[in-house]
Amino acid sequence: MLNNYDDSSDQCVLCRGHLPPLRYTCFTCKITVDIACGMNPWPQVIEHPLCHSHPLIVNGYEVSASCGVCKESNYGLFYLCIECNVYFHVECVRFSQEVNHPCHSNHPLKLIAFDALTDDAEKTCILCANYPRNVCYHCFICDFTSCLRCTRRPPPLVVEDMKTHQHQLIRISKRILYACDVCGLKRDTKYYHGSYICHQCDFVVHGMCIGLPRVISINRHDHRISFTYHIGPDYSKCGVCHRSISQHHGAYSCFVCPNYAVHSRCAIERDVWDGVELEGIPYVIEDVTPYKVVSDGLISHVSHVEHPLKLHKGNILYEWIRCEACRDPVGFDSVFVCEKCCFLLHQKCANLPMKKKFIVDTELYKLEVDKLRVASYCSECATLSDGFKYSSHDENRKVDVRCFSLSEPFVHAGHSHLLYFRKAYYRRSICDACMKMRHGIGRMSILSFYVVTKKRVVKAGVTFVKDN
Repeated sequence: MLNNYDDSSDQCVLCRGHLPPLRYTCFTCKITVDIACGMNPWPQVIEHPLCHSHPLIVNGYEVSASCGVCKESNYGLFYLCIECNVYFHVECVRFSQEVNHPCHSNHPLKLIAFDALTDDAEKTCILCANYPRNVCYHCFICDFTSCLRCTRRPPPLVVEDMKTHQHQLIRISKRILYACDVCGLKRDTKYYHGSYICHQCDFVVHGMCIGLPRVISINRHDHRISFTYHIGPDYSKCGVCHRSISQHHGAYSCFVCPNYAVHSRCAIERDVWDGVELEGIPYVIEDVTPYKVVSDGLISHVSHVEHPLKLHKGNILYEWIRCEACRDPVGFDSVFVCEKCCFLLHQKCANLPMKKKFIVDTELYKLEVDKLRVASYCSECATLSDGFKYSSHDENRKVDVRCFSLSEPFVHAGHSHLLYFRKAYYRRSICDACMKMRHGIGRMSILSFYVVTKKRVVKAGVTFVKDN
């Protein structure tokens, strides 16, 4: 029966491909297939299969034996050779023992076990840079390796993408070391899904750098940034990784802020860019001011609309009084004060925008003012506070204004160099201030900063310790 059910974890039991919401389902047998397999069912008998020398027959949906081609366990529909007692996945029946690959036309590729490759042979797929599982296609003459996925669905030999280049781009099926004209990185192309070249312009680009967005917004900068192929000599450091930028290659720059630029690959990282292409979308400046000016030095703030707040410019000591937003002692700081009730805000806290992107997230956060003063834990530093917070769209994450206001470069009293933010879910790191281990896997529970010059990690929160 044809039905509509969206479950991203479902797979077609025939081809094992991703199931779209519209699919065929048998509620009696509890099996589901995509529309292509449902309208063109697989034959019950294959007389001359490509993967085997004997006829194959359909033999059910569950078996404990491994597939004769990919060597993985059988699940879903499979074929059986009665004579040899060998099982094959439906999609593996299409694989031949020898193929002519469009990306390697010099010699045919042979299907071999991955363990059969010699020590000096190419172990990763030339086309996608992944390690093949169990078996692969290989040319012993040219040392060319292709995984099963790239053999069935090879990358295009010719790409036409006007956003990237005005001419056709031809694929290079060898690994070469070069500087990509889009991202400027000089790395082996196995890390960048192959390379393409325009012989007319000597333009070379990584496969994964084709089709980069033109205009984007990132969480490290307040304005939009636009891609350009030649950044020019006026830019020195990347706004994300803070390493040098080559003036001869592509990067993203800001038309509003002079000398601000970001590497192409740094700008589109998952934790930097929200994935939205902004080219052609009008740039509307939204008013995110949290107050209205009543008169000179007098404002009506969204957190205290009952009475206006008056500015006092740091010449009064407010002992034992804390800011309603950050909950830090006021001291001699400039503050906005309500002269009718005990309500006070730092001048900088009164200017916190109603909406802003967080340095560790690509989502737009909103300022949350809880007039009931209900205390909750900050999602980043785990500090209990009843002050103002920024909340995510689904309100699952609430960050206090102290953590949300952290920016880079960060000045730490315990270190002589500037600190820059770097997500560290690739390793464990020890804070040089408290000497405690921070587990850097998944989303960070505590903000950490990375010292570019000395490679030392320091928790930013140590300078914001609250009094008991």
